Amino acid sequence: MKKIIIFIGILLASISSLKAEDTNLTVTEDVREARALVSATEKVSISSELSARVEKINYLLGDAFKKGDVLISFDCELYKAQKQVIQSNYDSAKIQLENDKELLDMRSIGKLQYQLSVSALKKAEAELNIATLNVKRCEIIAPYDGKVMDVYTSIFTSIEQRQPLMDIVGDGLLEAEIVVPSNWLRWLKKGHPVKITIDETGETLDAKVISLGAAVDAVSQTIELKAQFNEKYETLIPGMSGIVEFWAKIEILKLHV
Repeated sequence: MKKIIIFIGILLASISSLKAEDTNLTVTEDVREARALVSATEKVSISSELSARVEKINYLLGDAFKKGDVLISFDCELYKAQKQVIQSNYDSAKIQLENDKELLDMRSIGKLQYQLSVSALKKAEAELNIATLNVKRCEIIAPYDGKVMDVYTSIFTSIEQRQPLMDIVGDGLLEAEIVVPSNWLRWLKKGHPVKITIDETGETLDAKVISLGAAVDAVSQTIELKAQFNEKYETLIPGMSGIVEFWAKIEILKLHV
């Protein structure tokens, strides 16, 4: 028993006698690759909220536009005429209510008659709001600066409600959608710089990881992430693809005895 205790003591003494310079941390850098698909941060498929006839298409495939520009306008003479009629009904209901208020104060009519006038005005107001909204929908306004990706209609075509008309993308910084092995999370973090070589142009562009997926795919053991390009590159458009290069820094602890 004493021999065992002496042996353990010698072993512990040997380990504790190791100096700080007997251990070192080595960092190795390895290049990892994955595929990427370029996508737009802002992408919208525009559809009509009315059944109407296309009167004008102001921007076609590839055209650039500014926020607030009219992309498509419809022939809305019918909706405008309906609004005029409803506006007239609203004005009449408002005058009637004012008159009934005076008569009620003079006790010339009962409260029931007055309440009927109040209800009539509320109904006319609701109908006017709907008519105003329909007229406003006669023009499709650009929600942001961007470009037209595709157009699905033409001038003088009669379209139905919710029918797709145009795809647009914003002109902000583009993103790359990437899928990588989940074990890369050991060293891959948000903000990690990457280089993406675009297949279509051969250009190598700088980007950085901006988001990591919320879950790992249980079958493939992969995770989705997004990288954002550092600049607006004129030659880069959504739908392009490429190869992403990651610089993986891996720490290895070495012990010298």
